Amino acid sequence: MDQFAPVLNQFGAALFAPHYFDKTETVRATTDLILDGRHFIAWLKAVQDALDYVAARPNVDPACIGVLGVSLGGYLAMALGIEDRRIGAVVEVSGGVPLGWENRVPRNMAPVLILHGENDRVVPVAEAYKLEKLLKERGVRHETAIFPNETHWFSMAARFQLLMRCGEFLGKHLLRRQGHGS
Repeated sequence: MDQFAPVLNQFGAALFAPHYFDKTETVRATTDLILDGRHFIAWLKAVQDALDYVAARPNVDPACIGVLGVSLGGYLAMALGIEDRRIGAVVEVSGGVPLGWENRVPRNMAPVLILHGENDRVVPVAEAYKLEKLLKERGVRHETAIFPNETHWFSMAARFQLLMRCGEFLGKHLLRRQGHGS
């Protein structure tokens, strides 16, 4: 988030980063924890609690809330976008749609930006293509950017492009929701 916050602030966004691992007293998501799924709902609940907090802030327009997640956070961002109508835009980086959630994606889901490295060995790029296909089938507005030669965490050069895409996407969809965009 340290890299996202300054750039997205320039687009008028405020960032809140929930510490969802605190909910399960874990410090990171190991492959085993992710694959067995035992903490996913608890982590999602922590993110939902954070959304409730953000939506109630006096300086936040609850009609203009987007969610951005990286890696496991990308899966959580998609789950939150699927479950909560308050979300106006979803940015999913190096993640995908959670296993078993494919049939939950509503046709009226908020727009989704999918960003993924072509050479990601942590979360294979196939996850991005699977999500893209699902969103297309459901008629959900989305954009996809697959970064050639990039891995799970992106190079410095690619990060700049990624951040600009995030800012433009969130600005376009959240300002439109607020009635300021075309």
